[in-house]
Amino acid sequence: MTIQDKNLVWLDLFEFLTYHKKVKLLEIFNVNTDIKKSFLSNSKLRDVLNEQEITKMSALTSNEFLDRKIEEYTKANIKIITIYNPNYPDMLKEIATPPFVLYCKGNTQLLNSYCVGIVGSRKHSDYGLVTTKQYAKALAENNITVVSGMAVGIDTIAHKTALEQTGNTIAVLAGGFNHIYPAINIKLSREIEQSNLLISESAPDVAPLSYLFPIRNRIIAGLSHAIIVTEAGVKSGSMHTANYAFDFNREVFAIPGKINSPYSSGTNQLIKDNKANITLSPDDVFEVLNLTKKEKIENDEIQLDINAQLVLNYLNAEKKTFQQLVDLTKLPAQELNAILTELEMTGMITKLANNSYISNK
Repeated sequence: MTIQDKNLVWLDLFEFLTYHKKVKLLEIFNVNTDIKKSFLSNSKLRDVLNEQEITKMSALTSNEFLDRKIEEYTKANIKIITIYNPNYPDMLKEIATPPFVLYCKGNTQLLNSYCVGIVGSRKHSDYGLVTTKQYAKALAENNITVVSGMAVGIDTIAHKTALEQTGNTIAVLAGGFNHIYPAINIKLSREIEQSNLLISESAPDVAPLSYLFPIRNRIIAGLSHAIIVTEAGVKSGSMHTANYAFDFNREVFAIPGKINSPYSSGTNQLIKDNKANITLSPDDVFEVLNLTKKEKIENDEIQLDINAQLVLNYLNAEKKTFQQLVDLTKLPAQELNAILTELEMTGMITKLANNSYISNK
């Protein structure tokens, strides 16, 4: 690790240092030398920090302390990529406030892969579930890395769908790795870091405080060539991400929804304000981004028997409960259950709460 890298990691040990304070400190110090050694002797230091902050930082200027921290990160399989590192993603360098340090777990080569973000509401409709899976599946099948924030709801669906397709995904966290949030996604985070990538600009011990989430969203937008918003309220983190993408000259896509649906109020507003491309299928995304989509081979398509096709036809119309399908198809419950299991395994349908099902098409 270079002295430049170590300087940035050292600054990250102090949570009270905002992004703009770090910028100012890097302006008054020579980043090619050990900042710690000349810390107290810098005449401009008090133009940036108050006395309490100076005292806290001056107490931790030993090389031994920093080396122990770096060793601690290494033992936890955390890779550190600073803005001075040749592997730092080019896309992030383009934004106005690129993170100085990325803490990574997993496959860091994905940082410079072709990425598209998918974001949306924590609370979502069945429509949001199906459309998110549809777009994430299309991206993953075509070797495009799906980027999201690992929140519950749409983010989780996007990540899981990419993993199910053996595709690539990057989860951008608001806090550090020692505070995975939400806790319900700890298992998902471990699955992602196995062959995909978790990243954060927060040092491992930083808790995911509320103000960090909108800041995190700029990284999702910055890493991505485009952002797809599947469902979002007007006042939501997803809208922040979309607006960041718009400001960064990234393509923004919004999936329209019912005009009276609170789940689609944000996506519809993006379309109305001409801040997003309207998209009715993943093909729209591929066309605007000038990407070639793999063509499906007819012989590879799954052949359904007459009863399975009957069930799928009913689900293509709208979601149905198991009992409704029994009543409509007149099939024995045991046979229907087997058909539904097969359709779910092939990715054609999704099982929802209350023992109901919906088509993924």
